[in-house]
Amino acid sequence: MSNNKKGNAGTSKGMKASFAFFIANVVTAGIAYITTPLFTRMLTSPEFGKVSLYLTWKQVFGIIAMFCLSYGVFNNGMSDYPEDRDRFSYSLLSLSNIITLVFAVAITALFPIWHQFLGIDYKYILLMVLIFFFQPAYTFWTVRQRYEFKFKKTVFFTIVLAIVSPLTALLCIRTFENKVDSRIFGAELPLVAVYICFYVYLGIKGEWKSNRKYWGEAFRFNLPLIPHYLSTYVLSSSDKIMISHICGTRDNAFYTVAYSVASVGTIVWSAANASLIPFTYEKCKKKEYKAISDITAPILLLYGVVCLIIILLAPEVVAFLSPAEYHGAIYAIPPVIAGIFFQVQYYLYANVIYYYKKPRYVMYASVSSAVLNLVLNYVFINKYGYLAAGYTTFICYLIQAVIDYFAMRKVVGQSIYNMKFIVLMSAMMVIICLGGAFLYTRTIIRFALLAGTVIIIICLRKKIISIFKRLKNF
Repeated sequence: MSNNKKGNAGTSKGMKASFAFFIANVVTAGIAYITTPLFTRMLTSPEFGKVSLYLTWKQVFGIIAMFCLSYGVFNNGMSDYPEDRDRFSYSLLSLSNIITLVFAVAITALFPIWHQFLGIDYKYILLMVLIFFFQPAYTFWTVRQRYEFKFKKTVFFTIVLAIVSPLTALLCIRTFENKVDSRIFGAELPLVAVYICFYVYLGIKGEWKSNRKYWGEAFRFNLPLIPHYLSTYVLSSSDKIMISHICGTRDNAFYTVAYSVASVGTIVWSAANASLIPFTYEKCKKKEYKAISDITAPILLLYGVVCLIIILLAPEVVAFLSPAEYHGAIYAIPPVIAGIFFQVQYYLYANVIYYYKKPRYVMYASVSSAVLNLVLNYVFINKYGYLAAGYTTFICYLIQAVIDYFAMRKVVGQSIYNMKFIVLMSAMMVIICLGGAFLYTRTIIRFALLAGTVIIIICLRKKIISIFKRLKNF
């Protein structure tokens, strides 16, 4: 087989995997959207806000306790050690466990001091530690499957877990008196059971032996990135913590619903980026940068269309997801969508930076943006309430994207992407998002724009299909 045919076959396989992951994520999001109205109606808004606060702290502590070893450093290992991936996976799992145990000791010692600030009980901390110990096994397996374009098992488990977790939580809420405990433990414990199975599987595949060389490489690579990962999460979730402390858990519930609607865009991008990472790595290895630009442009354009549709449908989606008291949350959706659009650009640039193993450049951008976000949140949430958080996050994501772009240029020596196209797309997205609130009081105009968007998509369906065919045969 010629190299061209091999490349086409590999890309075809990658496109199939990308499409499969996209469908899995859409199904997962659909299940979440079906169950969210049940949760918002079975829990009071303060109870829903408490659950949101737990989930937020779990993400923050997870960055520290699991050291984010399933991110860029794991993909680098898949690329650098193709013949020793089983041992590499288990080595990173054991390293993650050691860090988790250190975290558990530290958080236990400090909990009496931090209890009031955290706003959650110690039992939830213990649950988090249990999750942090076993979850990396499932995450490593999933990332490896995606890297190798093996999508069938991953899609199966993704959908099964997406069904079992909320279903168990709903049954617990109906059965037990403590609704917050039922929602949290009911959703998390079934996942832990699955994580334990994958933990044993990775241990057997890796023969329960760790390679300290991999420990050293992974630790050195990720250590400067921890401030970056924390900062990235500060950008996406510090607003929820600050809203809880400044405005109360009720307003946090409203903002959480708005963020859930906007996060559909993140779900869509995650599916695309999972296959884009190995493609980017392979093209960077061959210095075929134009190929990266050509495959990214149509993906970004279609992603922009998805963002537009989410903004236009926001009032109806919020009405479906939650009771009438949540209606005001629709005005937080446009700026959050704008922020997510610029967050996507961070991934485009960071994928390249990670390949060249220059993580500190990513850290500079994220830490700077996160600090600014904390300051802006404190000032404007106090002054204007929870709706201000969407706009402050949007501004900070824009700044992060700009810094990451220049960091990528410094690392590679060129732009790689078609920046005229990206800047034009960005300007259009800012205009659309800033005008989103105006559209929510003018239903006829909003539905006319939605109908126009659908008509344009139908008229351009052949071109859209041709784009995917071109990607398939890249």
